[in-house]
Amino acid sequence: MNNNEIKELIHLIDQSSLKYFELENSSVSLKLSKRESDIVNVTQDNSTEDQNDSLHETLNNSEVKKQSNENNSNAVNNIEEDQSADEAFHKIKSPIVGTSYRSSSPDSPDFVKVGDLVDAGQTILIIEAMKVMNEIKSDVSGVIEEILIEDGQAIEFDQALIKINVN
Repeated sequence: MNNNEIKELIHLIDQSSLKYFELENSSVSLKLSKRESDIVNVTQDNSTEDQNDSLHETLNNSEVKKQSNENNSNAVNNIEEDQSADEAFHKIKSPIVGTSYRSSSPDSPDFVKVGDLVDAGQTILIIEAMKVMNEIKSDVSGVIEEILIEDGQAIEFDQALIKINVN
């Protein structure tokens, strides 16, 4: 993986809704995160020192933080805490691949917003797949904690869409 590919990857991840990205192959191990508390590591085989120096400079210029191994254990603990806090919420996941719409039309208000109380069976968004509008309904009652997708965003199968606090 060359420096231009890494720069492009950083740019793509920065423009996406991804919060964490990890890539590992025989020559590179790359972990990127948009949250400051998470780890960001890059290790590459030592083909040339200049390439490694250039890689580190590229990452520093892109404002991606590189932490030492000593700090990694603290960052991993932070990730685990975030994940366990995340498990306290019910996540509604996409049953299909398609495009998300948070309202029934561009002029209509969103089906739900953060803080709304929803009932089981209530429509929370629409996913368009092959020109068919599929209503995605909440399978639990609770309060919308976080909406994890944007209007018009491409959605993958089993992607988390919304977090609901069921307490």
